[in-house]
Amino acid sequence: MKEAPLKGIKIIDASSILMVPYCTRLLADMGAEIIKVETLSGDNTRYIGPSINKGMAAVFLNINRNKKSISVDLKSADGRLIIYKLIKKSDVFVSNIRKASLEKLKLTHSDFIKINPKIITANAVGFSSRGPYAGLPAFDDTIQAISGMAAYQEIYSDQPSYTSGATADKVTGLMLGMSILSALFNREKNREGTELEVPMMETMVDFTLVEHLYGYNFLPPKAPPIYPRQSSPNRKPYKTLDGYIAVLPYSDDQWLRFFSIIKKEKILKDPKFCSLESRNQNIDELYMILSEELKKRNTSFWIKNLREQDIPATKVNFPKDLFEDEHLERTNFFKVQDHPTEGKLLYPSFPVEFSEDETSESLHAPSLGENTKEILIDLGYSEFEIESFVSKGTIKI
Repeated sequence: MKEAPLKGIKIIDASSILMVPYCTRLLADMGAEIIKVETLSGDNTRYIGPSINKGMAAVFLNINRNKKSISVDLKSADGRLIIYKLIKKSDVFVSNIRKASLEKLKLTHSDFIKINPKIITANAVGFSSRGPYAGLPAFDDTIQAISGMAAYQEIYSDQPSYTSGATADKVTGLMLGMSILSALFNREKNREGTELEVPMMETMVDFTLVEHLYGYNFLPPKAPPIYPRQSSPNRKPYKTLDGYIAVLPYSDDQWLRFFSIIKKEKILKDPKFCSLESRNQNIDELYMILSEELKKRNTSFWIKNLREQDIPATKVNFPKDLFEDEHLERTNFFKVQDHPTEGKLLYPSFPVEFSEDETSESLHAPSLGENTKEILIDLGYSEFEIESFVSKGTIKI
């Protein structure tokens, strides 16, 4: 059996909430060993969502599987020494602790390279340390707001609004993971560690402007910084006779085939709709025509006919529908795990397939400090020292 891609990589994850834990869960799914460093009270996500046992709530269970938990007081000298010993045997230290706090705790890259010159230190921050916002607190909502993402949703809700999900956290988590992998690859070439910083604001501005930079790509600007098709109020799931459907004719041929289905090919002879450029300029009107036509027949009719014409179309899955979707069922996307304290748990699979043999061991989401003792023993601490740490409140086991 082949090993998982990141087998043998050890990552110290001193983070909480969602962004970095999501990143490290993905790295864990690819085979990395993740040691989650928690405070004595634990990651706040331990208490978000339904639970069976206190401190083992749904959000925590989902994004912290495949990890080990060590609970330690980072402000204590003994706690800091534990981290240093971990650093000596690890490849990456990643956190979302603010820079000023890391400096107070003496948990910076300059501290680490004295112990391990090959260590990679990855800092997830709200804002680049080079700008005036450096050090400000940042959460998903505030980053969606300042990055422009919330304002772009105004077209759908008549005011700036957030996406229904922690989009900034998850996108930045993906950027963080990609950056860590790049740093690991670079270390293979130069044999040196490095420090990297991934700021949420800059990541989300770049993400938001992928299509919306638009006219501002030019100096002076040739059009507003907004992509009309993506920002049309009529770009939405369309109502049918019995439900909703997503449809996206895009090319000339796809629009022609759509209007052939409804026997209105002459619409494409209109100068407003005869080319990709003109359709883009009149997209609201075109989507309105599409919307009105789709109301006339049921969803199954449209799915059948649109797919026969190779026009992108799919039904709208509501959240509960995902767990009965025939494609996800066929691909065994959802997995069931027997957790030692929480019973049977359902998880989505890691979506990337390397090959059938390259699988990572699946560890259950740990209770707070579940692995503290075994990790400390591996670091060379004696049973007496561990008990002493417990009595002093340095660790929790």
